[in-house]
Amino acid sequence: MTAASAALVLTVANSAVAADHTMHTGDAWGNVPGVDWSGVGWFNEYGDVVTIKDNDADGRGVTMNVYIGSPSGNPRYSFTVGGEGNKKTRRASMGGVYNLPENTKIGFKFCRAPDGECKDYTFLNDH
Repeated sequence: MTAASAALVLTVANSAVAADHTMHTGDAWGNVPGVDWSGVGWFNEYGDVVTIKDNDADGRGVTMNVYIGSPSGNPRYSFTVGGEGNKKTRRASMGGVYNLPENTKIGFKFCRAPDGECKDYTFLNDH
C-alpha cells in the first residue's frame, strides 16, 4: 500500500510541473531538422513560471525576454543562463515584474546569446 501511495504522489507531482507552453531557440546549424535546440524554455501560466535551459556546450547562453502583449518594444524583464544543462526560473512569487497580468497576452523573445538569433512566441495568460 505504501509503495502504491508513493507512486501515485510521484505521478501527480510530475504532471503538475508539466509546462503549459514550450519554446525553443534556433539551433547552432540554422534550424536543421534533427539537430538539438540551443535552448528550451517553458511557461506555466499558474504562478507565471518561466524557465529556460541551455542545451548546448557551444560557448553561448540563452536569453528570455518577457513582454506584455507581443514580443516587441521594451521587455518587462529578461534573464540569461549559460552552460550546457543549466536552468534559471522566474516566477510570480518573486514579486514585481515577474507577476504577469491575468487574461492578457504575454510575449516571449527567446534568443541565443550573445548572437541574438531569436524566436518569438505569444501566449494568453489566463490562469
